[in-house]
Amino acid sequence: MSVTFGDYTFDRVDYDDEFDILRIWRSEPGFVGPDDWDASREDYSVVWSDGHIVSIEIMSPRLLMDEGREIVVTLEDGTVLRSADVEAAITPRRAA
Repeated sequence: MSVTFGDYTFDRVDYDDEFDILRIWRSEPGFVGPDDWDASREDYSVVWSDGHIVSIEIMSPRLLMDEGREIVVTLEDGTVLRSADVEAAITPRRAA
């Protein structure tokens, strides 16, 4: 499973169903200094490395989708990142 926002594809996806938090990242997360972290206008955590987004933490994605709202990430410079595949990432997997 992967999730794409704008031009960024995140190959690691973790959805916490209990707390309704979606964490997506492109590589193993490590310590990132405070200059490499921003909050989106939606107040999501956005972590940068060498000018590229490496992870995003989205709060309440299920609630937003249940309310019919689009999940977007608006960066500090006003760039809006959209995704067409967030719903699949937060759909509970059913046991076989």
